[in-house]
Amino acid sequence: MKNPFSLSGRIVLGLLVSSSGLLAEPSKPASPDRSSKRPKFSSKIHIPVKLAETVTPLPPAGYELVFSDEFEGEKIDTRKWGFRLDSKLLSTQRPENISVKNGNLEIALRKESFRGKPYTGGGVISRQKFVYGYYEARFQTPPAEGWHTAFWAMRKRFPDQPKGPSALLELDFCEQDGGDPHFYSFGIINQSRYHQKKNRQSWNAGRWVIEDAPDTSTSFNVWGCEFTPEQTRFYFNGRLTKELSSSGFPHDEMNVWMSVIASTLKGDRWVDDSKLPNVVLCDYIRVYQHPKYREAEAAVRAEVLIPLPPLPKKGTKDPGPMPKDLN
Repeated sequence: MKNPFSLSGRIVLGLLVSSSGLLAEPSKPASPDRSSKRPKFSSKIHIPVKLAETVTPLPPAGYELVFSDEFEGEKIDTRKWGFRLDSKLLSTQRPENISVKNGNLEIALRKESFRGKPYTGGGVISRQKFVYGYYEARFQTPPAEGWHTAFWAMRKRFPDQPKGPSALLELDFCEQDGGDPHFYSFGIINQSRYHQKKNRQSWNAGRWVIEDAPDTSTSFNVWGCEFTPEQTRFYFNGRLTKELSSSGFPHDEMNVWMSVIASTLKGDRWVDDSKLPNVVLCDYIRVYQHPKYREAEAAVRAEVLIPLPPLPKKGTKDPGPMPKDLN
């Protein structure tokens, strides 16, 4: 038989809890204060750096233009470009958001539900792959918090192409998040778990931020990167931002990407619906190469096609890049 005192005690306790409001539905969090100042982004892996004082003539001497799109036509040239079509973070990327108008590539940013995401963005990916060269684009970022604008390079396999090797390298020339138009990041991601283990290389070959750039949402700016077998150099409006050795990460052939996705990366707190729909404008994308690196590039292209032998299972497992740190 149940203890009647115990049962009545539970009833009394329940009445007390109910009358005190402890069993009521939890209150919804307050709406974010959109007028509040965005907190300064901080990260253990993103290191602040300063722009060089002098402007470097670019492209570097001896480089030849091998790929470009000035976006002067009436529609995107699908012989040069494929589309980013994934659903990631807060948006699905759609080809319908890509257009060419008034001499610019336009990537539309919309608040619309599609494939389970509340927003849609977009991106273009070059069909041609490159290794060593000088990569450059001139574009304007969106004037709204919650959009991750990126100009970068990484191997991409399109659906109509045969299966090939996995990506080894990601070069991020610019990653800009709209909450602070004076702030952007750039860096290098070692995508190859094989090379991480074999050569004891970190997935993070380098991540840096510029915190005092001009407002990238009100004017066009030029981002560039020279990638050679020996050195990698990043530029903003012709001013060097970082130079480092190219020996600390694997080399790969890469497609060029220009994309915008909705996200709350690098300090963004929400997507600013009040400024939607909107567009990101890109004036041009160009790739230059130097004849002296042709043999080295051919060697990289041949090497990435060779199947990798198995690695011993000894050693610690590298966790690799976190999803929030990737495009």
